[in-house]
Amino acid sequence: MSPSPANSFWLPLHALLLLACLVGASLLPALRIWPWCWLAPLAAYALLVLALPPLRCTFPRWRLGKITRAAILATLLIAAVSSATLIVFQSFTHPDVYGYSQLLPVASFGGILPFAIFFSVLNAVCEEVIFRGILFDALASLWGPRTAAFFTALLFGYGHLQGYPPGPPGAVLAGLFGLALGGLRIVTSGLALPIFAHIAADATIITLLARAGAF
Repeated sequence: MSPSPANSFWLPLHALLLLACLVGASLLPALRIWPWCWLAPLAAYALLVLALPPLRCTFPRWRLGKITRAAILATLLIAAVSSATLIVFQSFTHPDVYGYSQLLPVASFGGILPFAIFFSVLNAVCEEVIFRGILFDALASLWGPRTAAFFTALLFGYGHLQGYPPGPPGAVLAGLFGLALGGLRIVTSGLALPIFAHIAADATIITLLARAGAF
C-alpha cells in the first residue's frame, strides 16, 4: 500500500528533524561527549514528535524482526568480520587514541569494565535507532529500502569521521559496516539483529582503545 499524501510529507520530515537535532547537538561542545552526543538529539527529536500530532501518527513502529537461522548466521558473520577488521586496522595503523579519553567518560562509570558493557549496549541501541530505525524508515518511504540502506550507510560513515576508526579510512569502514547492517535490517525487517552485530563491534572498539592505553 502506498503512503497517503499526508504521510508522504510527514514521514520524510522525521529524517530532516532528526538530522537537524544531530547537527545542532554537534555544535555544542558539552554535547559532543558520549552518551550525550546521541541522547541529546534523540531527546530533542522525541519532544518534537510528542508536540506535533502528525509526527506522532507517522512515528515508525519498530519490530525485533525475523530471527531465522540464516539471519543469525549473517549476523554472526557481520560481527566477526567487523571485529576482525577493527583488530587489523588497529594492529597496522596504530592510530593516536589518547583523545578518546576526553570524549568517553570511563571514570564516571567506575572503571573500564562497567563502562565497556554500558557503552557497547547503549551506543549500539542509539545508533541503530537513529540510522537503521528513524532515518531508514523515513528514507525508505521516499525511495525504498535498498536506497535507504545506501544513504543511511553514507550518513553513518560521515558521522564517524571523528569516531573510531578515525579519519577518512575509518569513515569508509564505518560506511561499509553500516551498509551491512542496513542489509540485515532489510532481510530481518527489524532492529534486533543489527543491534546485536553492532554491540559486538562496539565491544571490540572499547577493548582495542583500552589495550592501546586510551584511558
